[in-house]
Amino acid sequence: MDNTQKFISDIQRIKKHARADNGGNYDSKAACSNIISLFERNNRSFSGLPHSLGEYWEHTYVDAAEDRQNAPDDNAIDKIGAMQAFLSGEEGLDALSQDDWKEIGRLVNFEAEDLPIEDLSRMMSVIVEKGALN
Repeated sequence: MDNTQKFISDIQRIKKHARADNGGNYDSKAACSNIISLFERNNRSFSGLPHSLGEYWEHTYVDAAEDRQNAPDDNAIDKIGAMQAFLSGEEGLDALSQDDWKEIGRLVNFEAEDLPIEDLSRMMSVIVEKGALN
């Protein structure tokens, strides 16, 4: 199991606990907050980038969800899973749209001076490959 698969599994566990911990009433706000915290912990070597990506994900795919009460939906989970794959240097980036890539490129550029040079180089290669440089 790679980092991304484990991350997705952990998200499902977070959602399950968010439902069980509240007497069967799902607390989507708590679940999403815990997912972002997990994402940040998994990627702490990337300075503030995971926090910025988590905020983008929450605003774009959770806050704007049609069924906010049950968020995150499978699409949102796929999106943050692909962001995890991006940071981990793994396959599985297809869930990210061109708009996502442009925002990821903007955030990576913003955080660039605080990122390890090897990781920055790898991430920039992917961003260029995706045609997301502004």
